[in-house]
Amino acid sequence: MALLRFYALIFLLALGVGSSAFAACGTQPLSDKEAFRLSAIPLDTRSVQVKIAIEPCYYLYQHKLSFSIEPDVLGKVSLPVGEHKNDPTFGDTMIYRRDLAIVLPFTKELPRGSAYTLKVNYQGCAEAIGLCYPAAAQMLTLKVPTAMVPGEEVFSIEPKKRWF
Repeated sequence: MALLRFYALIFLLALGVGSSAFAACGTQPLSDKEAFRLSAIPLDTRSVQVKIAIEPCYYLYQHKLSFSIEPDVLGKVSLPVGEHKNDPTFGDTMIYRRDLAIVLPFTKELPRGSAYTLKVNYQGCAEAIGLCYPAAAQMLTLKVPTAMVPGEEVFSIEPKKRWF
């Protein structure tokens, strides 16, 4: 009988820990733009650092993360190593659970005072509630300052019109 009480206590403690973790993550999912917040800062006139703030209890798929710039001045991008996950949809894959900082090198110097559009494609999930978002993209506008100030933010999120 004592052993049965012990197992019941263990079960209830585990249930309490699990439910408190679930409560900490919330039952209402954030929008993809709230769960994965983007910003960028210039490192110099030939590179920009993109930051992706990933909310707790959410993760991004590494293989769904890509970047493009118009006009095309983007060099080869190296993504940081992620965490292995056995995903029911994608199988053995890499994910990011923590905030990311990724340097985007450019093939030529960014003209001061010019504007560029950066597109970030991504897909992620709200792990605690088992919700995965469809593939999405955010557009960021790059406004290169006339005088480079290290650490000054030059990208801002601008809502784009949807035609469908």
